[in-house]
Amino acid sequence: MNTALLVVAALACAIPSCRGGPTRSYRQYVDPFIGTGGFGFGVGGDPPGPQVPFGCLRLSPDGSEGDVWLDFLHYGGYSDSDTHIRCFSHTHMVGSGASDYGNIGVMAVREIPSVLALDGRYWYKSAFSHDKEIAEPGYYSVHLDDADVDVELTACGTHAGIHRYHFANSTSKRGNYILFDLAHSTTKGEAVVNGSIDISSSAGSTTVTGRALNHGALTGRNGVGVNVYFAAQFNATATLHGVWNQSGVVWNQDHLDATFVGGLFKFDEDVVDMNIGISFVSVAQAQANLNQQIAGSTFAKCRQATENEWDAKLSLVQVNDDNASKDDLTIFYTALYHAHLAPTTWTEANGVYLGMDNKVHTAPKGVVRFTDMSIWDIHRTQVPLLISLEPDVALNIAHTLVGMFNEGGDLPRWPIANVYAGCMIATHANVMLAEMIAKNVTDFDIETAYHGMYLQATNATRPHIGRSDLEDYLRLGYVPTDKESKAASLTLAYAYDDGVLSTVASFLNKHEDAAMFANRSKSYRNVWDPSSSYFCPRFTNGTFRCNLDPTFHGWMFDDDGFCEGNQAEWRWFVPHDLDGLVELMGKPTYIKELTNFFENTRKDNWTTLPNPYYWAGNEPDILEPFQFNVVGRADLSRKYSREVMKQSYSTQPNGIPGNDDYGTLSAWYVWAALGIFPRAGSDTYYLGAPLFANVTVNFSGHPLTILGNGASPDNWNVSSISLDGATIDTTTATVKHAQLARSSTLTFTMN
Repeated sequence: MNTALLVVAALACAIPSCRGGPTRSYRQYVDPFIGTGGFGFGVGGDPPGPQVPFGCLRLSPDGSEGDVWLDFLHYGGYSDSDTHIRCFSHTHMVGSGASDYGNIGVMAVREIPSVLALDGRYWYKSAFSHDKEIAEPGYYSVHLDDADVDVELTACGTHAGIHRYHFANSTSKRGNYILFDLAHSTTKGEAVVNGSIDISSSAGSTTVTGRALNHGALTGRNGVGVNVYFAAQFNATATLHGVWNQSGVVWNQDHLDATFVGGLFKFDEDVVDMNIGISFVSVAQAQANLNQQIAGSTFAKCRQATENEWDAKLSLVQVNDDNASKDDLTIFYTALYHAHLAPTTWTEANGVYLGMDNKVHTAPKGVVRFTDMSIWDIHRTQVPLLISLEPDVALNIAHTLVGMFNEGGDLPRWPIANVYAGCMIATHANVMLAEMIAKNVTDFDIETAYHGMYLQATNATRPHIGRSDLEDYLRLGYVPTDKESKAASLTLAYAYDDGVLSTVASFLNKHEDAAMFANRSKSYRNVWDPSSSYFCPRFTNGTFRCNLDPTFHGWMFDDDGFCEGNQAEWRWFVPHDLDGLVELMGKPTYIKELTNFFENTRKDNWTTLPNPYYWAGNEPDILEPFQFNVVGRADLSRKYSREVMKQSYSTQPNGIPGNDDYGTLSAWYVWAALGIFPRAGSDTYYLGAPLFANVTVNFSGHPLTILGNGASPDNWNVSSISLDGATIDTTTATVKHAQLARSSTLTFTMN
């Protein structure tokens, strides 16, 4: 514990203000309930419960509206619309658009029905009120109305946490029970296909261990699922215990191994603490995680240590603007908080982890393995944020990707636990690795990383999904729509991946490869239809199949050639060669059409369904507000990025415009508010308009102060920009990573 606190203190002192006295706590501005609301495509999906930064244990409530819960509202387990809490579980997705995890359910109850099945699947659920609920970084509490129990939760490290249950008004008819439901998950229907529980008691405590085999929407893609193990210890001895399933309770039984497994524990004490460790390796490892991360600590000490960790992370970006509104600070710091919930720390106590080969490995000293990376999303904003703020974290992501290749045979597209989930399209791990190299995060095995990227770009028989229909892409220069439903998007994405792969080859002095991939990166031109001035799906015979209405989201209903976006949104997707896109369209047309694109966005600003123009709630067009810079109209980038910030983000539960996708949308807001935006896969940033007058950022290991002289929520106009006194052209407003990394002050004069 003392070692962890020393590390936290060191992180907190990374910027000079720490040297002159205690840093301000920005944790007060974080509201974890932002991102728990919305409907349809506007669901944020972030879990509000406690975890440490990048924690594996995400101890959070899983709710429902009475007996009803919809998966798409509960991808993070909880929705602001919930009226009931089903239980508290220990693993959660973070703002994804898929249902998985939600394992090891625990709940407090006061009465046990004589026939459990008559009271429904969640017979133990309880009504609650948001008025009696608190969520803060590292802490969650709620009053369970039906049970009359106050619940407090905190995290104690990456794989451990503590529950505290305050039982009130005990009577002979209303006992103090704590329940385990190992069959629980966030997925409607039973994703847990098997589980086991073991119970033992000694003087002063009761211990519970077990596992749940989770076969969720993503964890089940390996064909067998993923075991989640746990070890829990109460600070009191249960006076009565038993196991249960749909058939009922068997009291005084210590073990159960079945499809549906539960445990019940009765206590005389009115306040009961439960320490718990989780593991993806074994029960013994779960116990080791509990012992190492809690180690005789208390609820208060764990909570304080976790809060200190969050203070350190949030202090990486220090807003020093006395005129900043509380709402703006809340949106900003909640976004920064959400951007640090993931990826998931996969190494456990003593550095062990379960590899992609399903074998237990030990990471080299100082190396942290991660998982749960929605790479199709996070490569655009969240990973660039980590590269800039925390190069050490980015380096461990690189180690992780290389390690996954070594163990499983491929770089991952979307790893969850130790599973190649294969979600979404393309091989955008290329983008993350290329950007790390471009920004001088290079202390990893780049040769092996390149080998993995090269194989996925040239070999169509990879063991895991990499590039669909690679053969036709190599033969024709595009993916034909009569072979693949997302053909146009695949072509554009592969061209992007080839473009960044060319830069890695150049770094390694593989000049022939670099030239080959640079040539392939122009493949986006092969799906450009000059007659419509859109990228369109194309048949094997060369004819185009453009959609009659480019703004129609046909991908929701049939195979229209695009992935999670329409033809109008994918029209702008050439992030590696925007100059080439301008050449295709012509500069005047580019400016006119992109302006109209954003002007039309205002006509349909709700989030339940995708916007037919700029869709702030999803990823394909996430760079577009800043794409005016390449044609010397950075003023329009500033205008429209600020409009998106104001219209799509708020302090309300629906204050994130769509699935947060492991911090991707939150990181977008952080960048936009700083007035800097990364072109993913490169060392280039486009400058916008800072929201705050004074911000100090721990940029690449040193303090960079961003001054917005005259900045305000309603002022996005910039008359001059300078970097340590050197003028930057305000019309193109572009800067390189190395320039920022060696400078101390970036100044915007805003009129």
